[in-house]
Amino acid sequence: MLVLLCLLVCKMNPLDWTYRKLLDVFAGFNTTGDAEEDQIACSVDSVYVECLSFDLIDRGFHFDVENDWYERTWTVATKNGAETSKEVYQKRGTYWKTMMFGDNGDLFYEQTIGKNHE
Repeated sequence: MLVLLCLLVCKMNPLDWTYRKLLDVFAGFNTTGDAEEDQIACSVDSVYVECLSFDLIDRGFHFDVENDWYERTWTVATKNGAETSKEVYQKRGTYWKTMMFGDNGDLFYEQTIGKNHE
């Protein structure tokens, strides 16, 4: 009843009214997800911690204390067995390095993530 009253008072077509209400509902989902780096904060017991660490653990990485990095191993079937590669994330000052190592431990990929201010 309230909807009909609003339609009469607002002089709005019922289809336009429905369309606007649907847009209002979905407008909250229409975000890019982009956030400034300094606006993102993660904490444990009110102590700041690096957010990427949580994401890495959720994605199956474990922390290698000896090498001071997060790592996970990929295995790919080949015609004659399997090959493995190690994906690594290492915090270096104010930025992260991501690296990939092949079967023989050779580095075949490296990228800097974040701002390098070392």
